[in-house]
Amino acid sequence: MDHLLMLLLLLWSSGLQAEDKHQPTGSQCESTAKANIVLLVCESKNTTSEDHENIKSFLTQVVSNFNIGPDKVQIGLLQNSGFSSGIQWDLNTHQTKQSLLEAIANLPQEGGDYHRMGTALQIIRYEFFKPYKGTRSDSQNILILITDGKSRDDVSLLSQHLRDDGIEIYTIGD
Repeated sequence: MDHLLMLLLLLWSSGLQAEDKHQPTGSQCESTAKANIVLLVCESKNTTSEDHENIKSFLTQVVSNFNIGPDKVQIGLLQNSGFSSGIQWDLNTHQTKQSLLEAIANLPQEGGDYHRMGTALQIIRYEFFKPYKGTRSDSQNILILITDGKSRDDVSLLSQHLRDDGIEIYTIGD
C-alpha cells in the first residue's frame, strides 16, 4: 500500500481527518480537527540525494492534505542523522501551509553514520510536546517516524513513555 495512503488512513482512524480533495471547486471540506504532529525524519549515510528528495516529496504530500494553522493542524520536524538530532522547526513555527511547504522544500539532507533514535525520542518527549513549543492541550499529539532503517538502540521503553504521555506513534520505513 502507498505510504501516504496508509498514513492518512491511520490518521483518519485515530479521528484526525484530512481535507477532502474530491469535492467540487468551492466546496472543499474543512476539518475542525486540531492536532500537534511531530515528524521525526531519520536519515543515515545510506540515504541518497534521491531518497532525501523522495522524503521531501512525501512530507509535501502529507502537509498538503491538512488545514495548517494555529487553530488547526500544526507540524514540527526533527531530523535524526545518527550522531545528532536537530529540531528543524517547532510546532508553532509555521502557521500557514505555504510557510510549511517552503520549509520542507529547503530541508537539508543531514545524513549520518547509524541510527540511534533514543536521543531523538527523548527530545520529542521533553522538548517538543510543550506549550511553549506550540502544543495545545485540546489537540491530539501525534508522532510520525520516517526512517530508512532500524535503530541500533532499544527504543521500546522510550516509545512506551511517549504513548503513556498520550502521543500516538506511526512509523513509516523501508
